[in-house]
Amino acid sequence: MPQLSRRMKRRRFVTLVAMSSAALLTSPLSRAAAAVTRATAPAGRRAASPAIRKEIANQEKSLADQLKTIRGYTLPPGSPMAFVFKPLRARRGAKP
Repeated sequence: MPQLSRRMKRRRFVTLVAMSSAALLTSPLSRAAAAVTRATAPAGRRAASPAIRKEIANQEKSLADQLKTIRGYTLPPGSPMAFVFKPLRARRGAKP
């Protein structure tokens, strides 16, 4: 008696996975679990302290000044490129 193949075709497997995930997403149980999760999640973050807000503003100002300096720098025509990307060929069969 010949043995039946126990392997599943890839297309059939993907279809089953898609159908089961769709069933899970639309089931009433998953909706209830999502509602409970949303209800127990914290409402929001704590407000930042004045010292933290001051430091964030300081860093934003510093970044804006740096960007203004970089963008304001004019390169003379014909100046060399900063870098050139040259990919290396893979070494075949060579042991390190």
